[in-house]
Amino acid sequence: MSLFRIEGLVKRFGGLLATDHVNLTVERGEVHALIGPNGAGKTTLVNLITGLLKADAGRILLDEKDITGFKDHQRVAAGMSRCFQVTRVFAKETVHDNLMLAAQAHAGSSLRFMAPRATERGLVERAVALADRVGLGSERHRIAGTLPHGAQRALDVALALAAEPKLLLLDEPMAGMGPDESARMVDLIESLRESMAILLIEHDMDAVFRLADRLTVLVQGRVLMSGTADEVRGHPDVQAVYLGTEAEGHA
Repeated sequence: MSLFRIEGLVKRFGGLLATDHVNLTVERGEVHALIGPNGAGKTTLVNLITGLLKADAGRILLDEKDITGFKDHQRVAAGMSRCFQVTRVFAKETVHDNLMLAAQAHAGSSLRFMAPRATERGLVERAVALADRVGLGSERHRIAGTLPHGAQRALDVALALAAEPKLLLLDEPMAGMGPDESARMVDLIESLRESMAILLIEHDMDAVFRLADRLTVLVQGRVLMSGTADEVRGHPDVQAVYLGTEAEGHA
């Protein structure tokens, strides 16, 4: 069985059909890319998946559990984590304190005798491990807001990893990055596929074709096609969409 499934997902905003009976699956250990031109409905779909929007019809299943009616925090508890387009870190706190807060939020704290969080060895070890996992081990005591953009994005990924997700949603993780930062992010995403499935929304097509096992192309709220990188790259309708022309039969 697929780790994650969307079945017939529909979202309307008044007379606008933003997602039109969308079906999508993500397999265990897979990097699945969701691509499409601006206005295709990608962000709406991701907001439906993560519970920020309520679907008008359809089902969302994670590990065979129907989470369609779950609130966003309940979806996190069920095994789903998300990084947004805009980096969300505590900019005035250190990298270590950011990660301690995330670790405490997901693992809880004993609060024994109201002891300082820094004295809880399990949380400290978890924060150190998260920093190392995203390449920020040497930056743990640096103020997060002073990090370069690429490093802040890596920290954002680490905060999402604190929930130990089965499915990680990455919403344009390479946005605003230079070539070197993008290459490091690609390497990081590649290193995560062994322990979780990833749904990737990204405009950097070089990164998408390097990372994705399968791709789903969304156009005007509908799935145009799903397939491997080679199948998608060679499909005439996809080529037409990305050249800015109408794809025959999909106007």
